[in-house]
Amino acid sequence: MPAASSHRASVAIRVNGKLRPVDADLPSSAIFPIYSITKTLTAICALKLVEDGLLDLDDPARAFVPDAVDLPESITLAHLLRHTSGLRDYGGLRDYHDAVRAHPSTPWTRQQFLDAVIPPGLMFAPGQGWSYSNVGYMLIADAIERVTARTFANVLDEVIVAPLGLTGTFTLEDLDDMQRCVAGFGSQVTSDRSIRDVRTVYHPGWCAPRVAASTTEEVTRVYDALINGELLDPKTLDRMFALVPLPAESGAPSSIGAGMGVYSDGASRHGRNYHHGGGGPGYSTSVTIYPEMPQGRVAIAVFLDSSEGPEARETEEPWLSAYT
Repeated sequence: MPAASSHRASVAIRVNGKLRPVDADLPSSAIFPIYSITKTLTAICALKLVEDGLLDLDDPARAFVPDAVDLPESITLAHLLRHTSGLRDYGGLRDYHDAVRAHPSTPWTRQQFLDAVIPPGLMFAPGQGWSYSNVGYMLIADAIERVTARTFANVLDEVIVAPLGLTGTFTLEDLDDMQRCVAGFGSQVTSDRSIRDVRTVYHPGWCAPRVAASTTEEVTRVYDALINGELLDPKTLDRMFALVPLPAESGAPSSIGAGMGVYSDGASRHGRNYHHGGGGPGYSTSVTIYPEMPQGRVAIAVFLDSSEGPEARETEEPWLSAYT
């Protein structure tokens, strides 16, 4: 077992779809907010609707969100899914983090999220760059709801939860839903930056793109099913996994590429891989699948019950090495 840390971890490892026993602090059935790992689920739902003929990735996003009057017509659903729209993000805005700290139980309205990122204009022309945007995925979720006339939670259940027989994966919609999760500790929701269990005060509505809860056991099941062709057709998977290089930092070439709801690290010693992480008040989460390891398909998820300290992704390798 990897060296202990101040975090409690829930870990699941699957080899060719089968769970391996893992000695972690918390069981693989422990429920966590998965934060931005939700984007993988959102992308799967959107792509399933493409297969069903309800969405076209080349459609302008504004066709599905007519109230976003300042959204440029040139932004397509594909741009939003790949973070190549040029839309800005609220994650780096001090006003956003100050508001979370000041009133964690009262999230911004949808219009406040739009007003925070659209009026300043695009960072680049759609398709001509890459920049992470939570609002982009908020608009994808809006499009899903509009074309289905159902809630995002309903569509998630129909496309992923029910077909895979998941019991611990659901959409977090209010404070009461947070009580189903394990205790998570962070300083982002207190005015004095003291660390506390965030569940009684942090409203999931602060995550504009929607946020799901899940377990390491079930998130690895989703990634394994995705790679194994249980959720999307092969041609759709090819489009989902077509990678856009991320901007280089400090002049060095980046090894990271972004698909639709997934990332891939071309420098990984374990070969081809698809990944997403999530982080927010009280928790850090990560899931990766390596389809071509010597053992076959290996999926690993690490969830930590604290947002203070290392991110879950940084702790994956010792677990992977110990159990594969």
